[in-house]
Amino acid sequence: MASILLWTFVLQLVIHVINTFGASSVNELLWQLYQRLPIATSKAAQDQLKLQREVLRLNREISGVSAQDEFSKWAKLRRQLDKAKAEYDKSGWFGFSHLCGVRDQL
Repeated sequence: MASILLWTFVLQLVIHVINTFGASSVNELLWQLYQRLPIATSKAAQDQLKLQREVLRLNREISGVSAQDEFSKWAKLRRQLDKAKAEYDKSGWFGFSHLCGVRDQL
């Protein structure tokens, strides 16, 4: 009998938290907690995110440099960007799509 009451209380508490803070913020919190678990897929997701941030940073940086005026700086950034994109594309493994599916289910 106590377990039924306990499950009812926990369920009501979860519903109250979701209604209070919103489903998207609870989803984001659960996703962050999932990523911090010491499992191989969370490490891969963190590496994938790091590579994505690096590609975006290099894209922003290269867009601010003129290819004609500062060719050497532009060429160096372009090589870094190409290398980062190749790494990002190579690391686009099947497990990351699994993580996205898990995140959508949360």
